[in-house]
Amino acid sequence: MITHIISDFILFITGLVVFVVFFQKQSIYNRLLWGIFILSIAMTSLVGAFLFAGFDTLEPIHNSLQRLESTLGAVCMVVASWGLIMLTETGRLTFWGTIGAGSGIFFGLQWFNLVAMVQVVQPLCLVITLIIACWGLLRKQKSALWVVFSMTLLALAAKVTSLSLPLHPIDINHYLIALGIYCAGKAAQNEYQILFK
Repeated sequence: MITHIISDFILFITGLVVFVVFFQKQSIYNRLLWGIFILSIAMTSLVGAFLFAGFDTLEPIHNSLQRLESTLGAVCMVVASWGLIMLTETGRLTFWGTIGAGSGIFFGLQWFNLVAMVQVVQPLCLVITLIIACWGLLRKQKSALWVVFSMTLLALAAKVTSLSLPLHPIDINHYLIALGIYCAGKAAQNEYQILFK
């Protein structure tokens, strides 16, 4: 259990540091979208660390944060990646439309008790983001390569429970997500750089 607490805390710290360090040059709405994606993961991991430490009363909050991360956070990731790869600033209407769509998915799945469908939203958003990143690779953008790395690590993190590895799958999941967040930060840092000259 102590390793779960450590890996959750490392994920929390990584999310905060990456958001503060790498996303300062993004426009306000792009930064907010990335923040919702990254900080929802960070908050989920912080509550998870307390949950593993024995604060069992936090379990409903943790479950809700996980669903929020997988719905609203994933939708924000898609739109933020679009803005990053297409080198466009997200406008107010797009930002609020994204918040509305992600929140609508979150509350709709909660209202109709379709919790199993939450596990469909995040992989779908990962695939859409990978397609956007492939378009960026065709345009020789270095940030697109970092987005591909990030989405690959996030996809691996979701499937790590079926692998037999020396560390516990929960810890590996947390470390892979932390690496994925770091790669997303590197994508923002390399926004206007060309991949091959």
